[in-house]
Amino acid sequence: MDFGEKLRRAIERLKAGSVDQATVKEAVKELQRALISADVDVGLVLDLSKKLEARAFEELPKGVNRREHVVKVTYELLSALLGGGTHAVPEKPKRILLVGLYGNGKTTSCSKLAKWYAKRGLKVGLVCADVARPAAYDQLKQLSERIGVPFYGDKEEKHAERIVEEGLKRHAKADLVLVDSAGRNGLDEELTREIKAVNRVFEPEQTWLVLGADLGQVARKQAQAFHDSVGVNGVILTRMDGSAKGGGALAACALTKAPVYFLGTGEKLDDFEEFEAERYLSRVMGYGDLKALLEKVKELEFDEEKAKAVLEGEFNLQMFYDQLAAARSMGPLDKVMEMMGVKSQLPREAIDVSEKKLETFKVLMDSMTKQEKKQPELMSHARLERICKGAGRKIEEARELMAHYKKMKKMFKQFSKLDSKDMEQGNMQKLFAKMQAKKKQKKLRLK
Repeated sequence: MDFGEKLRRAIERLKAGSVDQATVKEAVKELQRALISADVDVGLVLDLSKKLEARAFEELPKGVNRREHVVKVTYELLSALLGGGTHAVPEKPKRILLVGLYGNGKTTSCSKLAKWYAKRGLKVGLVCADVARPAAYDQLKQLSERIGVPFYGDKEEKHAERIVEEGLKRHAKADLVLVDSAGRNGLDEELTREIKAVNRVFEPEQTWLVLGADLGQVARKQAQAFHDSVGVNGVILTRMDGSAKGGGALAACALTKAPVYFLGTGEKLDDFEEFEAERYLSRVMGYGDLKALLEKVKELEFDEEKAKAVLEGEFNLQMFYDQLAAARSMGPLDKVMEMMGVKSQLPREAIDVSEKKLETFKVLMDSMTKQEKKQPELMSHARLERICKGAGRKIEEARELMAHYKKMKKMFKQFSKLDSKDMEQGNMQKLFAKMQAKKKQKKLRLK
């Protein structure tokens, strides 16, 4: 059971039935287990527990019942623990220096950050100032070519500050210059001296520390050490997708007062998102993060007429093909479902569609005629055999494609019957609850 599931279980305990002293105590125990398993400092956990028990039975605000009040207080306390409040990402910084130790994803984060700012209209220049790790030059150069951002580095130069000085000249017309500094196994005198030398030449507006979420509460010590030595005014937390200690790392960073600006959530260059405690908490608790989802959707180009047709229940293989292309641009389906707040409500097989399988589906549909894509009802065994032969795939894979298409069509048909107000409000949990209720009613009628 992951961090989010444990938090959800504690909240569900509060939502079920009447809320009394015993219910709150049990919920507090569940919260403690969830937070400690996420490597949150025990002192912080006990402090949150005391505050929750103290505030749970205070005077109720008008129009709010006890259950709603306790859930709201729990959410507020957890949000504060994880660095609540809005720390807006600087919109147009001129110079950002990234620092950090080996193995935390600093070079990858540098390219992700460059892509993020480039998408927002800034001319970005990358500089590799890592003279300790030769592979860093090659890695950042390759990544810069993938995202189409100018790069400068010098494999022969052993003084990082000289590379930065030349890099500033090369990127004189850039709106933003990002410098990837050297890492070490630990923050020693040599690394501190090197970063300070780069600082003198570069004069960064922002110095951001890149930390791995799997550090848990150890992140506090590392963040404090860097802050004391070279000055840090922001954090990028990586490996949030594969660590059970993400909550502990976020809580640890909150104690240092250095805001976490971004989360690295995967290996792809687009697996990178702004951090807001409230949004992160909503998502791990199963309430969804529609803001993040909409941000991803805005980066894609959708045909409004097609989107309208899909929501009205008209869905053919051509539309399915277009949706596959869009879905692959947005990232893994399970992450999209998590943003919608419905991942925990769907059966695993409904979202467990690997990228390899999506590629197989695409290859099969590339072998179809335009008529077959627009009129899937024409599909026969003979047609499927012809398609498989042209695509070099097995008949079982073609049948799986058709089965998946039919499931998608059925789902969109259910969406088309839902209340338009719910669609406008974006309450995805409510939508799925209504869909499930309609299914149950149908089964009862059949009986």
